Amino acid sequence: MVAMMLGLASPAAALQVSVANGEGRRDCPTWCDRASATWKACSDCDFDDPIVFSKNHVAICENIDEGTPSAGFQPVPELPAYDAAVKTLDVSAVISDLREVMKASKDCWPADWGHYGPLFVRLAWHCSGTYRISDGKGGCAGGRLRFSPEASWPDNTNLDKARALLVNIKQKYGDALSWGDLMTLSGTASMWDMGFPVKQWCAGRLDDMTGGASQILGPSEDQEQATPCDTPGRCQKPLGSVQVGLIYVNPEGPASLPTNPWEQGVPQPIPEKSALSITEVFGRMGMNASETAALIGGGHAFGKAHGACPDGPGRPPSPKNQWPWKGNCGTGAGEDTFTSGLEGQWTDQPTKWDNKYFQYMLDLAWELGESPAGAHQWHVKDCEGDQCKLMMFTSDMALGTGEFKAISEKFAQDQSSLDVAFDAAWYKLTHSGGTWSEAKWCYEFPPPPKGDQELFEHATTMRSDDVHPQEE
Repeated sequence: MVAMMLGLASPAAALQVSVANGEGRRDCPTWCDRASATWKACSDCDFDDPIVFSKNHVAICENIDEGTPSAGFQPVPELPAYDAAVKTLDVSAVISDLREVMKASKDCWPADWGHYGPLFVRLAWHCSGTYRISDGKGGCAGGRLRFSPEASWPDNTNLDKARALLVNIKQKYGDALSWGDLMTLSGTASMWDMGFPVKQWCAGRLDDMTGGASQILGPSEDQEQATPCDTPGRCQKPLGSVQVGLIYVNPEGPASLPTNPWEQGVPQPIPEKSALSITEVFGRMGMNASETAALIGGGHAFGKAHGACPDGPGRPPSPKNQWPWKGNCGTGAGEDTFTSGLEGQWTDQPTKWDNKYFQYMLDLAWELGESPAGAHQWHVKDCEGDQCKLMMFTSDMALGTGEFKAISEKFAQDQSSLDVAFDAAWYKLTHSGGTWSEAKWCYEFPPPPKGDQELFEHATTMRSDDVHPQEE
């Protein structure tokens, strides 16, 4: 789902950037060094460091700093004030506002298929997916995905745009709507809008003022001292993922053992080995085989992965970087997006809930190939037409092996069994960990809307990321 939960971003995402000091250049307005500048206004500038504008680059999206505070701090209400406010939250109204945002594509970050739902699903997943049962740390309560270190993890590339899209809604509802609640509701309501029969979502996650409680998740000195990982890609408990900066596993396959101390392992695109890694890592957050298969396959019913070229996503959020993940492929957005380095969609209707992910994974003939960025991924063998848009990760192919195979076959044959399993697993994922208000309460979703058939028909013929964003 937009390079979703199993994504791995380029090493470039780990670098930092300094922003130019604002001094004028030849024939160049002084403000062109700022991240809000556009190519059209600043095309005559002679930049020799660090922000260099490509001819087709789009402008930065509004509210980036509000959704990912460069200061590393945001005030939160006192507990009594939040307890009183959350009781008044009109969830139905929030969902209505979210549905408007979902379908209002922005030129600075065009929505795939004209729908931000898959992006919000990934946001909710990655905010929640840090939870680990070993010590109860992680989870979306706290809303710490807004801050480093989580905001700068390679696996969270471009989620700053998702949070920026939500800023106006957060400001509208104020203290009553925490960031933790907003991020999880955005994903849950998006799936409901796309046809998933979700049952319940609960309000009451307390926000943190900083990302301090996530330092133990790494990378940080605290994490290195408490839970070091000597071999990236093979991190052990209590770390929740196989590599610091990922949510779970490497989608290309588990890392090989290094042959000497100066090397790192490389991804092995072997589904059977990936299945073993998936079982281990999802188990660290308390998920069994059925829950794991439902989460991966249900999540990948939506959206696509992005790996437009080998050049990476740009540099992550930091106090010195006013334009996080600007994107090094062309415009950096739309068809030029780089998030995980893998590229393509899992199903033919990525804004509609169904079980085609499991049907395609089991029934089509797949062969190993590469994304435009050079990442291992699987393509339909001898594909024709729209089938050539489909792809699977090695971690997807893993669900057709071992103990996962029978579960996947059941989900492929019985939509209702997937509905029930995914609903329970998604609730568990998004409601685990963190600190909650004593005023916590739960909202019951009505049956999902029938959906926008015109949007689905459009999706099969023309993607919003098949065109370059319009220059401002």
